[in-house]
Amino acid sequence: MWTKVRGLGLMLIGRRFSSHKTQSRKTLVDIHKLYGNKTPILMVTSYDYITGKYAASAGVDINLIGDSLAMTCLGYEDTNQLPFEEFLYHVKAVERGDKQSFIVADLPFGTYEASPEKALETSVQLIKEGRIQAVKLEGGHPSMISNISKIIDSGIPVMGHVGLTPQRHNVLGGFKLQGTDTNRALQIYEECVLLQKAGCFAIVLECIPNRLAEYITSKLSIPTIGIGAGPHCSGQVLVMADLLGMLDDESHPPAKFVKKYASFSSEAVKAIQQYRSDLKGVFPQEDIHGYKMKRDALLEFKRQVDDRS
Repeated sequence: MWTKVRGLGLMLIGRRFSSHKTQSRKTLVDIHKLYGNKTPILMVTSYDYITGKYAASAGVDINLIGDSLAMTCLGYEDTNQLPFEEFLYHVKAVERGDKQSFIVADLPFGTYEASPEKALETSVQLIKEGRIQAVKLEGGHPSMISNISKIIDSGIPVMGHVGLTPQRHNVLGGFKLQGTDTNRALQIYEECVLLQKAGCFAIVLECIPNRLAEYITSKLSIPTIGIGAGPHCSGQVLVMADLLGMLDDESHPPAKFVKKYASFSSEAVKAIQQYRSDLKGVFPQEDIHGYKMKRDALLEFKRQVDDRS
């Protein structure tokens, strides 16, 4: 049986024509259902197998493999320093850990801007080798629309990203709030309209005023995912390292819009310090943490070693 879902074209449902096991991974249909039902869409970023497992176990809707891993995972100063080969390595690891979420990967800086053909080439490589379901590109200016259209025309879903676009922080004057004046707000809105017309299935709105995000969300017919854009978006995304408190606040102060739900960094340091303390007679304990050897076998072992000396 065929049915038509808005933004997804014709889809076959109700029957299986394959003996392969049905996959439980979330799809674009699931994302559109959440949007249609006005259910907040939950999105996080993951960087490796472990964080991928966290996301899957928590029932995340969209798992974004963000180029923010350049800073939070690899220690680079900004996302623009991230080599594609290093990023792909992490994409593969996340996918191995998360077999449940709809997985989206960023296109790193320098891997898609040159031409629509280059953008498609990078996207295809991520889909084929990383086994992800969609890609995300920053910006909505005309040249970027051409790249996005090329990717979508090839059958790869694309998520847009406007407002504060970290890959363009040098042009934007740093990591600052965007859309506070009329001209910039209009630009952001117009980019969203162009991205929707190009066929993007969702758009990330980053670090823009709450009311601007609310207005844009009301005008679009695709989901908006907010990060520092207030409570009126279709969904929200937080960086995994921020929401879990994986980095200490002193060296990596969180942005205003971040809510920390755990303190992994301080707990990790405490645990390692406790481990160091336990080495002074507390851990390991012979009966609890060790393995036994039969007395006769041990004596025979010692005898044979002694005979060789």
